[in-house]
Amino acid sequence: MSTTFSQADRLRSSRLTLRVRNEETPAVGMKFDSLDLVYNFYNRYTFLAGFDATSRRAYGFYGDVVVFDTTFNTNRYDLTFAPMLGVNNHGQTIVLACAFLSKETTESFIWMFEEFKKAMPGGEPKTIITDQDAAMSRAISIAFPTTFHRLCIWHITSKFSVKLPHSAYKEYWREFQKAIWDTDNKDEFDAKWNIVVTKAGLTNHPWLSSMFDLRKSWVPAYARHFFAAGMSSSQRAECSHGFFKQYISRRNSLMDFIIRFERALSHQRQKELVADHVDAFEAVQCILPMPMNKQMATLYTRTMFKKFEQELIQSTACFLELKTRGCF
Repeated sequence: MSTTFSQADRLRSSRLTLRVRNEETPAVGMKFDSLDLVYNFYNRYTFLAGFDATSRRAYGFYGDVVVFDTTFNTNRYDLTFAPMLGVNNHGQTIVLACAFLSKETTESFIWMFEEFKKAMPGGEPKTIITDQDAAMSRAISIAFPTTFHRLCIWHITSKFSVKLPHSAYKEYWREFQKAIWDTDNKDEFDAKWNIVVTKAGLTNHPWLSSMFDLRKSWVPAYARHFFAAGMSSSQRAECSHGFFKQYISRRNSLMDFIIRFERALSHQRQKELVADHVDAFEAVQCILPMPMNKQMATLYTRTMFKKFEQELIQSTACFLELKTRGCF
């Protein structure tokens, strides 16, 4: 197979070639003998031309938790688009890095994660959220050995209706939900899970048994002590698919993709600048006239303050009781 770049591709690439040598930019008549060489060339090009210092700076601020997703094909060559996403201090989704993958193998994922670590400051993330994928899990354990790998809870819970017998799902799904979401600690979850599994006659169900074995990676009672920036699933990545589809088509060449992707990033970053401006120049209105609430209004972004204030309002319904122990 041979892939050739046109004069139009060359012209469109000219504004992206800062810090890139001529031999590292798309050129008229350039040919590749395989897709592996194509994606290696373009991954190198995007790293140098720079999607960019802004992403590296964002990772320094918001890189504690990343979402990794490989479900979005974006070009005519059927290369998988693999973005690393985060959330900023306005609660907005941000792109930290991305790569093209010709294969979704352990080796491919390790390569991407190692390149990611080279490009980003501060080392590996504290938490990474992904779908359930064996090759990806192996790669994360090798490339990010100290990172907590959290599985997308939405993808797991959405499989109950498919994996369980219809009658068992219809009768016991609400009890499974209560065990998953309404337990405060590990022992409580284990007890409730075992009760509902026994009642449903599913103690030997292979899929349920495998999910119970993996509970440390997805059940909130087990994972809540790991910081996740309010995320428990990769739905943030899936929401970003709709955003990117406004700019990107499967008919795109790789050069088309780069131009359109840069446009999408610019739009995304403009929203962040608007939110920054609002925080800097517009005073937030406090619902509760409490000194602590007013202080937090000056420290948090508007989005984060609203979340804090709602928690504070809910806390006013709680009663405090002072208990003292006798002296011995």
